[in-house]
Amino acid sequence: MSFSFNDLAAAYEQLENTSSDNELRRILSSVFKRVSKNEIDKVAYLTLGRIASNYADVNLGMAAKMVMKAVAVAANADEHDVIRLYKKLGDIGAVAEELVGRKRKQLTVNDVFTTLHKIAAASGGGSQDEKIQLLAKLLQNASAREARYLARIVQGSLRLGVGDKTVLDALCVAYTGSKEGKREVEHAYTIAPDVGVIAKTLATRGITGIRRIGIVLGVPIQMMLCQRVKDLQEVPAKMGVPFAVEQKYDGERVQAHKRGNVITLYSRRLENITAQFPDVVAAIRAQIKATNAVIEGEVVPIDKKGDILPFQILMSRRRKHGIEEYAKRIPIRWLVFDILYYQNTSLIHDPYPKRYALLQKTVKPGKVIQPAARTVCSTPDCADDFFNDIVQQGGEGIVIKSLRPNATYQAGMRGWNWVKWKPEYVKGLRDTFDLVVVGAYQGRGRRAGTYGALLCAAYNDTADRYETFCKLGTGFNDKTLFELPGKLKRYKIAHKHALVQVTKAMTPDVWFTPSLVVEVGGAEITKSPNHTCGYALRFPRFLRFRAEKDAEQATTVKEVLKMAKKR
Repeated sequence: MSFSFNDLAAAYEQLENTSSDNELRRILSSVFKRVSKNEIDKVAYLTLGRIASNYADVNLGMAAKMVMKAVAVAANADEHDVIRLYKKLGDIGAVAEELVGRKRKQLTVNDVFTTLHKIAAASGGGSQDEKIQLLAKLLQNASAREARYLARIVQGSLRLGVGDKTVLDALCVAYTGSKEGKREVEHAYTIAPDVGVIAKTLATRGITGIRRIGIVLGVPIQMMLCQRVKDLQEVPAKMGVPFAVEQKYDGERVQAHKRGNVITLYSRRLENITAQFPDVVAAIRAQIKATNAVIEGEVVPIDKKGDILPFQILMSRRRKHGIEEYAKRIPIRWLVFDILYYQNTSLIHDPYPKRYALLQKTVKPGKVIQPAARTVCSTPDCADDFFNDIVQQGGEGIVIKSLRPNATYQAGMRGWNWVKWKPEYVKGLRDTFDLVVVGAYQGRGRRAGTYGALLCAAYNDTADRYETFCKLGTGFNDKTLFELPGKLKRYKIAHKHALVQVTKAMTPDVWFTPSLVVEVGGAEITKSPNHTCGYALRFPRFLRFRAEKDAEQATTVKEVLKMAKKR
């Protein structure tokens, strides 16, 4: 029998009203234990406000106005009255809860999930009306509480305080009785980042099935991240000698999956960005000498001479229309540096030297695809010379890679197999931080009507939480400043997110789900009793939004502590 959506909505209400991450996991694991093996994937997706994995590119395609129209139809209300109520309450879920609630039948998880997929599949002429009618019918059969969460799921604003890791932990407890398999589950998720697949595998085959999860072409692998060192002199001890030194590019990291003639490109956030780079797709068909492969590299914009242009220019190619025209106006180069799968074999457990040798054999350098600039060094001075050459040419820095036999590809992790080194590390505290916006303070005076400052946090990857590091109020131009409320509206929540740690001294006026990443510069790091990571960034200034990064890819608390100790 299908799980009752009312029971799921009741659990969501509990989750919404708790600020304890341990309680979140307890509530979720108790729900998962009651769900059948056939529906556990559906419940896992819905709990994250999705109906499929992030990379599946399945979109409901219903903006706020369409959801309001569906609420109006379901409640037999005037659409203008619905809009006025939405402006007053600021939450489409609260609007649906107040206006609908005349339950006609027992809704099940399967009813909801199937209908939401029908909404996503509706396309072409008349599709907007079809989507509205499908959602309206669901709402007509919903209780007030069910309507609240249905509307939020459709609009993409579920906001339960639950992240992927929270769901994985709860699944692990539900199906193994403890967190003992947590590390294996998290590792499987790095190479198969689909919570539905993980849930179904745990439910039907347990930890044994989780251990057998491997690379599947067309399913993105979470990308390996870089560690930092205090000084280049540390490299031999940390990574051994010799070691490879590659140029670090300020572009868009792209993971390409080639399955015969089918090419799929994924971003750092595991979004399908194939349509954005038709030139890369064509080049892969011409320059990759393998039937099946997974290759990683950095896409950078170039001028007519072939010189690399700033990252911001590349972002103008992120569009739905006119892609071919922009591809001609803004040519790119894909600078490849690793191969993770070749023909029918996974390479992530193979050492980097073996992977790189195979990459050289697989890629035929050409106009679009070229290898990243690289050398091999045995001393820190050699790496420093390469670094200085790169910086003098306007490059961003270097990535140092271990050539040891155990230098595997650590998917989704910051391991000591890769280390980054940038000019900022040499010049005192001019390094930048990728921080997560977790709150905001209302503006006053000239900033009335927008936010005066943002509360930003680093990510504690050990405890799976966000710890505050600075209050960001400078570096914004007028346009960016007054666009902040609109940009952050989709992340706004009524109370502190359960994974956010904050002191009373830093309590903001507005809370956000940890999602939006901003790049921040600063003057120095000082100890602080007011920030939960134990340190504060003095004189922080906004540099740019990092739309290509997930919150869990932000600067970690460990990195902040290392930099603080260095100073």
